[in-house]
Amino acid sequence: MHEMATQLLFQKQTSNVVDSGICALRAWQVFERAFPIFDVGFDGAAHRQIRLRMICRDWNTDPPSIELRSWDGRLMSAVPRDATGMFHQGPHPETGRPFVCAPGSREYHRHPSHIGDLWDAYRGRSSYDLGGILTQIWHAWRKGPP
Repeated sequence: MHEMATQLLFQKQTSNVVDSGICALRAWQVFERAFPIFDVGFDGAAHRQIRLRMICRDWNTDPPSIELRSWDGRLMSAVPRDATGMFHQGPHPETGRPFVCAPGSREYHRHPSHIGDLWDAYRGRSSYDLGGILTQIWHAWRKGPP
């Protein structure tokens, strides 16, 4: 996709998340929103806080790379278990870190066990825009241990 189109799509989709009131409703905190970075935290008890740093280069030709970070911004070396199994302890063969193991994450689509599950099968669906991907991850995070 053309870089200007990528940036415009990023701005539109991140604005939909930030301006809709969903962040306040779900206790999401936006730490950064400057193309190609969308860094959003899911607030809660200290042991249940997490940040997702979405790196959206080539959005939406490719899905975002999603880094799992602590509330203070450090890369996580381990993540608490969740009921859905979306948070994989890893290590991911490319990053060497835990990762989001679900469609819509670049790490999922590039993992050797998922290379046949192409991003093109999801791209363009409303539940796989940036807000939809965040929502799916948030639902999985909420199902984790208290």
